[in-house]
Amino acid sequence: MFRRLLLLSVILLPLSSLAETPLPGLEPPEMRSSLYTGFTQLLDDDKTLVKEELIDLPESVKRVALYHNGDRMHRKIPKQVHLMIENKLMKRMLDSGRFEIIQCLECRTTQVAMREDRLEVSHVAVDNQALRKLGQHVRADAFLFWNASVEQNKFTINLRMVDARDNKLLWLKEYSKKTTLEQEVEGFDSVNYEFLIGAWGISAERDHLSSTDSEEVKGVTVFGIRRRETTSLDDQLQYTLAFEYFRNFSNRENFDISGINLEGRIIADIPSMDDLIDTKVYLGMGQAFFNDTNALVFRFGFEFPFFKDGFIDYGVTYLPESTAKWTSVSGLEDTGKLGGASYDLSLGLRF
Repeated sequence: MFRRLLLLSVILLPLSSLAETPLPGLEPPEMRSSLYTGFTQLLDDDKTLVKEELIDLPESVKRVALYHNGDRMHRKIPKQVHLMIENKLMKRMLDSGRFEIIQCLECRTTQVAMREDRLEVSHVAVDNQALRKLGQHVRADAFLFWNASVEQNKFTINLRMVDARDNKLLWLKEYSKKTTLEQEVEGFDSVNYEFLIGAWGISAERDHLSSTDSEEVKGVTVFGIRRRETTSLDDQLQYTLAFEYFRNFSNRENFDISGINLEGRIIADIPSMDDLIDTKVYLGMGQAFFNDTNALVFRFGFEFPFFKDGFIDYGVTYLPESTAKWTSVSGLEDTGKLGGASYDLSLGLRF
């Protein structure tokens, strides 16, 4: 008996100091900010744990308990980072509006026992039957198992939702993001690229030479590519830089509108709308070059999610009325007016 107690004390002493003593390969304290920043960016990404991914879960699943089934120490995740990950996962689940999160203290408990001169470290639920009993005890409909790991600047979080009544696997997902230390030093910005197609309702006018009548066309089609950036300074603000090409596809025999627009934009989240739909507001300003002239372009509107990687912009475009030059057409003036206020409608896809 004395021999077992001595062995237990010898083994437990190093275990109790593991949080303070770095394991082989564990990042030193000065690197922990990198782990914290890396997992923060991964969990704040718009593609992580989105509401649409949870739609197909059974309606009977309402009360969910988080269960960490990884070994934090051997996976090199400091306690502060471990708690931050769990808090952000809980917030994401709560923000979905369909789950009640249970604070399961038993899910955090680690058991240490001596069995035949061997030290065994285990969680409360050592088998499926114990997990079902734990679900009954905490009155959970499901457990969200999670673990986190990092390897060569790749941050990974694995999630599994299991029915607490019959251990049936309901949903699983892996999220990962690879970054570099240079990106972290620059603020750990998140960058996405988007392809968009849309329409402006701006009008163009061209007078007849022999009468007071005029030809008119309304609307141009816009194609573009956009770079979107989210910084760690404020994850509710985004900045974009876009290159767009526009032209008309109606009344081509009288008008040949074509040009490019270079635009900068600020996009802000509207948290008060999250319960209804994830809505953002945008304000943009650009410089358009078209038909031997140029003008500023002002845009304002709202952005709505379309599907997982898509979105719709709907707002107002204002192009100050300018004198544009048209190709020669018999009986028509070679110049005319283009511009004004109009609708702004775009469909975008992130890649």
